Amino acid sequence: MLREANMQPLTWADKTMSVLKERQLEACENRLAQLPDFGLFSGCDDARVETLWRCSYDAQEHPVQARLHTTKQLQCQVMLSLPMEAALLSVEEHLLLERLIVLDGRAELMDWEETRGAEGLVRRLWCTLERRDEAIIVRLPRELLFPLTVILASDEHAELRERLLRFESAIRGLLYIGGLLHYAEPLEHLRRDVLQGSYADQPQLAIRYLRNTFDYCYDSQGDMLLLHPGLAEPERMIAQGMVMNHANFELDEASLLGAMDGLLPEERALFDRMFGLLYGAVRPEITEEEAVEDLRMLAKQGVSIEEMKEVLSSLLTVQPTPAMIDGVKQLHRLTPRWGTMSAADMQ
Repeated sequence: MLREANMQPLTWADKTMSVLKERQLEACENRLAQLPDFGLFSGCDDARVETLWRCSYDAQEHPVQARLHTTKQLQCQVMLSLPMEAALLSVEEHLLLERLIVLDGRAELMDWEETRGAEGLVRRLWCTLERRDEAIIVRLPRELLFPLTVILASDEHAELRERLLRFESAIRGLLYIGGLLHYAEPLEHLRRDVLQGSYADQPQLAIRYLRNTFDYCYDSQGDMLLLHPGLAEPERMIAQGMVMNHANFELDEASLLGAMDGLLPEERALFDRMFGLLYGAVRPEITEEEAVEDLRMLAKQGVSIEEMKEVLSSLLTVQPTPAMIDGVKQLHRLTPRWGTMSAADMQ
């Protein structure tokens, strides 16, 4: 998902990972509210088909069109691309699609991940949204329900999805280590090692998969950079030349597995201690795990100890204890930093 907001003027309490996720949700919900209430297979005609097309991924990727569309033409285009697009859905899209199939084409959105998935399925011109008070209902038309059921049940689809999940875990591990990553290398790996020789090896769909799966922004040259969801100021790392190439690091198996799980081996004791110190003291809208994660992500970005203590206070319903402050100091000193792969006292 595109990181659109400029976070630099905000305080660090407003740039924590939990706040970033909340802002992404709000942006997604705002975009959903602007989408049409009719779909390609339900309520669309040639007079309104361009309105629908302008909301699609195809329009985003090819803004200059050679000719106007017809409803029948777009329907045929969607049907022909179903197997390829279904293989390259994000995890959120795929899980929501599975639930839609089980529920016979109608499902109410349950959480943030499903909101992201819903936007993707609507922009593929597969689904429509129906708003009822505070609820958002997603509908998958009958014309797509049966063919997608067959596609998702196939062995070829299952094999591709398994390879994609391994690829996504590896890239998330690299983002945890470095904070941000130029898109070219993951794209090459995706096409060479995951999609090559398969029916889903389409360059534009592969790039779309990266955009839907990872947070991203653009550098001054217009190149896409994949971001860790906790990185609040990618501009600063870009300016300092800290865009990561995975060849820069030689990691042992434990470190790589830890990065894929979102916690390096040397960070485990720091996490456990801080979790225990914050247990029962954080604001009700976040969990202790989220609070520790917010603080760890700030340490990875080199935020000063004074600013981290201010963020600690904003996360709590009580005054920080001396032990909590000491725990934050340990996080600040010993957590490996993005762009360096070393702790503060080793820099």
